[in-house]
Amino acid sequence: MIDDQKLIKQYQCGSESAFNELVNKHQGWVRNFIQSSTIQKQDAEDISQDIFVKVYFGLHKFRFESEFKTWLYRIIMNQMNNYYRKQKLISWFSFDITETTQPEYNESNEEESRLKELIIIVKRLPKMQRNIITLRVYQDLPFKQIAEILSITENSAKVSFYKAKSNIKRGFNDSN
Repeated sequence: MIDDQKLIKQYQCGSESAFNELVNKHQGWVRNFIQSSTIQKQDAEDISQDIFVKVYFGLHKFRFESEFKTWLYRIIMNQMNNYYRKQKLISWFSFDITETTQPEYNESNEEESRLKELIIIVKRLPKMQRNIITLRVYQDLPFKQIAEILSITENSAKVSFYKAKSNIKRGFNDSN
């Protein structure tokens, strides 16, 4: 398998197949990463597609100052923040807030409910905390790499992660 840098250079020289190979190499983990942060599978697929459209049009300007994956994470985080903003607007203008039916209780409903609650709490975090939680928890990235992706210091990433965890705990406590 050709490394990302060679594929990018080939694409910048006009090879569409190099771009296709780059997409095939990364689309699975990108979609899974987004799926772990969204409730709807269709949303994750749409966001993934938008990300690779941005990659397609932005890759000609890639300057090899960072790893491709770091650059890609920045695009992902920007798209996820756009998604959260859009969801916030939808919720503001949504008039159908109450649920009409209550599902029967069972363990899987309870687990699914807690997961949805967690996603909602994470969406409500301040942007930087949300980004750090997403990269640290869902992608298991080290603080050093998170700092590089978000253009902050490693210590700032650690402090924001701690604050985000506290806010998530508070969110769960407030909802119960």
